[in-house]
Amino acid sequence: MTKEADSIMPDQTQNLPVSQSQTGNSYEAQMQALIRKLPEWMQKTLTWLRKPERKWVRIPAGILFMLGGCMAFLPVLGVWMIPVGILLLSEDIPFFRRLMEKALNWIQRKHPEWMEASSDAK
Repeated sequence: MTKEADSIMPDQTQNLPVSQSQTGNSYEAQMQALIRKLPEWMQKTLTWLRKPERKWVRIPAGILFMLGGCMAFLPVLGVWMIPVGILLLSEDIPFFRRLMEKALNWIQRKHPEWMEASSDAK
């Protein structure tokens, strides 16, 4: 960016409502912190899925994960699939985004070590 753009940006973000300036940035920062804790192949997959143009892959996958989580009595499927489905749907559906924001805030309060950058990341 140019010096002129840098001087304009802070003023613009200060005038934004809290929900747009702080919450959006903290949500993304929290998501990135959690994604960095995952194995490299999962990081790449989630980064790929979270791109806006992948909406038509992300929504059906999120729904299928949530349905699979409801069938936890079957082998391989389990309750672990429900949060993954919520994570995928939170990119597109406001209700799930609010759930994810609450979950990320809870994690940051109760388990801050989950949000720290790991030194052994590959």
